Amino acid sequence: MRIFSGWWVLLGLLLIYMANNGILMNTLPLFYPELMAEFGWNEDQVTGPAALFFILAAILTPPIGALFDRYSTRGVMAVGIGVVIIGLVLYPNIGSLTQLTLVYLIFAVGLASCGLVPNMLILTRWFARYRGIAVGILLMGSSLGGALFPLLVRETLVSGGWREAVASITVVGTVMMLVAILFLVKNFPADKGLHIDGDDSDTPGDDHADQSRSEPESAPAAPAGHTLRSALKTQVFYLLAVATATLWFCIVGIFNHQPIFLRQDIGVAVEVFPILLSLFFWSAIIGKLLFGYLCDKFNRIVILLASVINLIIGLLLLRIVNLETAWMLYAYVVILGAGFSGAFTMIQVVIAEFFAGNSFGKILGVYTMIDSIAGGLGIKYLGASRVADGSYLPAFTTLTVLCVIVCFMLLYLMRLHRQHRQQQATA
Repeated sequence: MRIFSGWWVLLGLLLIYMANNGILMNTLPLFYPELMAEFGWNEDQVTGPAALFFILAAILTPPIGALFDRYSTRGVMAVGIGVVIIGLVLYPNIGSLTQLTLVYLIFAVGLASCGLVPNMLILTRWFARYRGIAVGILLMGSSLGGALFPLLVRETLVSGGWREAVASITVVGTVMMLVAILFLVKNFPADKGLHIDGDDSDTPGDDHADQSRSEPESAPAAPAGHTLRSALKTQVFYLLAVATATLWFCIVGIFNHQPIFLRQDIGVAVEVFPILLSLFFWSAIIGKLLFGYLCDKFNRIVILLASVINLIIGLLLLRIVNLETAWMLYAYVVILGAGFSGAFTMIQVVIAEFFAGNSFGKILGVYTMIDSIAGGLGIKYLGASRVADGSYLPAFTTLTVLCVIVCFMLLYLMRLHRQHRQQQATA
């Protein structure tokens, strides 16, 4: 039986997402302790450019998201990939905090053009019935990059230093992204004479079925689902925005400061931490696949709630980890990794559950903007808290409380989801 071309498209998206997110977001924080040692920066200073990176990427996401709905998504992604490569080439040559900040500004422009939004947009054009597992596989890419790249640079980091380590992953990441965008990624199933999910006919009742017809790339079929304007009139939009922004505040903040906390406060050795970081992301891969699979079988908001509870358990373990009880350190890495990835995956699926349609690029762009700003603020909050309090523990307590509040918000969202389903059934 012939393999549906959408799976090859998904492979291309996976490689791109694995390289850009796997390096920019999940591997570069590995070098923060080295930058602090070489330049004398504190926790707030060394993570400040990353916070600015998230905020600028957020500001750029809505206008670029609109381009994805109007022009060739693949073409815009190709430009973004080129910008990311330029930033990676410049990174090993930085000599000041200003230069590091400029490199992260370049990363922001590139990632807004080839990051989560265009990947999710192309994926939803190709998959409807298998969307949950497809999203899980796609989002596995950032974790797969986070699992492999730290191991790739481990020996170089110990023997040659952080500059050579960054240069090595730049070469690998560049090859991955260029091969994917040139040979695997296509905008629409219609580009290959196919329908969504590879069906012989349009999937009945699916928001994206019309997009698979043989229409020009820049002008998909008649609008389906919510427009951005109609989405902004719903209670669900704002509840989801607050809940997902809160989760991103916690997830992005803790991840960017995790290397500093474990290396400097706990005392994990430089040669050991890449292994822990890799294990963190292998656990995240399992979490993304598991939660992606479960969301195709059960209520997707319930699965999101379960992932947040998992995240809370990981945060509680983080407060008590130490080198004397190594099993607890590894338990924290596994549990927080799974909770981190599950929450991240389910956020995307739940947003699509309510707002998938021809304006999904704009809507997801707004959510990504809000979440990215929250993530940047989370990085800044933890850095400022560490400098002011001399410890990360008060900030960890705040993050745990915020995740508990999100659990109650999701319980209310379940009620709104039932009403949403009833309205769809009677429409």
